[in-house]
Amino acid sequence: MVGEKGVLNGTIKVGNAEVMGVITGDLEVKDLLSIKKTARIEGNVKTNKLSVEPGAVFNATCEMQGAKTSKATTAATAKK
Repeated sequence: MVGEKGVLNGTIKVGNAEVMGVITGDLEVKDLLSIKKTARIEGNVKTNKLSVEPGAVFNATCEMQGAKTSKATTAATAKK
């Protein structure tokens, strides 16, 4: 958890995160990243689930991990 007055810079890897303050850098969250309205995130983000409240600043590239491709989609792609 990063409180409203919290500031983190660098590479951060966590299971879950709730951000109310500022994060600059690389953020990797294994499960849920919850960005509250007072938060500011700048950098690169990897997460499985993302929640962003209106008012939050999210200037980041974001990669959603854990997305599963269905077998039907994979098979159709392979036939092309």
